[in-house]
Amino acid sequence: MLNQPPKIGIVSGIGPLAGADVLTKVIKNAAKYFNAVEDYEYPDVVLINHGIKGVDSSAKLSDVFEEELITMVSQLESQGANIIGIACNTAHLYLDKIPIKPNTKLLNLIDLVAKCASGTNNNLLLTSRTTKEKGLYSKYLSKYGCSYSGTNFTQQQLVDQAIAAIMAHDLEKAGKLVANIFDSVKPSEVSTIIAGCTELPIAIDNCLSKKRFKVIDSNDVLARNLVEEYYRSKLQADY
Repeated sequence: MLNQPPKIGIVSGIGPLAGADVLTKVIKNAAKYFNAVEDYEYPDVVLINHGIKGVDSSAKLSDVFEEELITMVSQLESQGANIIGIACNTAHLYLDKIPIKPNTKLLNLIDLVAKCASGTNNNLLLTSRTTKEKGLYSKYLSKYGCSYSGTNFTQQQLVDQAIAAIMAHDLEKAGKLVANIFDSVKPSEVSTIIAGCTELPIAIDNCLSKKRFKVIDSNDVLARNLVEEYYRSKLQADY
């Protein structure tokens, strides 16, 4: 139980549109699942949007990445945030290195997304190049009994280009690039797309052929769990 009123914190800026999308989906989930209508019924949220130099569409890792990530989480805590989510899948490679206060809950997005895919088969995992190379999702998908395939060389190039397009706020181009990925997949071989990069749900939202597959949206997964933790904590605080 939290010793202070619950407040959601969102690490944004890696990239900016991803954090904004998570915030939008926090509001959506509060209304959809917790019947929020009046302004005061929605969660208190703090968002820090801070870009990290050198992080491109491949989500390169660096000492600066780790240092800046730790700083952002600390800044959120200083603003009273105690339920924190990071709007970047690749950043979760540093999750165990981020110090947090005893009453802070730092959500593990990778685990939550894998849990959503629990027991499913024929998943296609789309991630940044670094997330793919580091195998970030592998142990979590195995943990929940999910079978999946990764991208081939051409598909990964398209994923990288779609992420770059979202970073440049070229939503139309990103949607077309994702459509090319979907066109390369046989529905008989893939039933679900796991959007394991927080830029990709935005690209998919701008893809005309998105309804061909079920999509696990990492931004929505993060938002929904932030909201659930918020209202659960709020209910505990009220008693």
